[in-house]
Amino acid sequence: MNANFDGRLNLTNGRLTVAARGPCIDWLPDDRSAEIKDVTITQGGVVATTGGSTTVQKAAPVWALDVSSSSQLNPGRADAWAHVTVTKIDGSTYPTPCYFDVVLLPATP
Repeated sequence: MNANFDGRLNLTNGRLTVAARGPCIDWLPDDRSAEIKDVTITQGGVVATTGGSTTVQKAAPVWALDVSSSSQLNPGRADAWAHVTVTKIDGSTYPTPCYFDVVLLPATP
């Protein structure tokens, strides 16, 4: 399974928060779920993180987490990554990479 970010993410909260989201794609036949945690967005010297996590099921593979920073982010290119652990039907787990270039979009009024 490969975890993924949507390529375009919305800025919120005065450009201090990114509404990070994405699908989980390319599930293996015996995968059951995936935990997405420690999502981080970096843009220049600004780092936005979340200490939270979410778990998605193979049947409902879309996830969303707010990622916050103490400094403002700007519309444009950024790097996004997360720790993702997949749980198989038999209960065993394995990590899968989750790193992507994304574009941050201006907040909508």
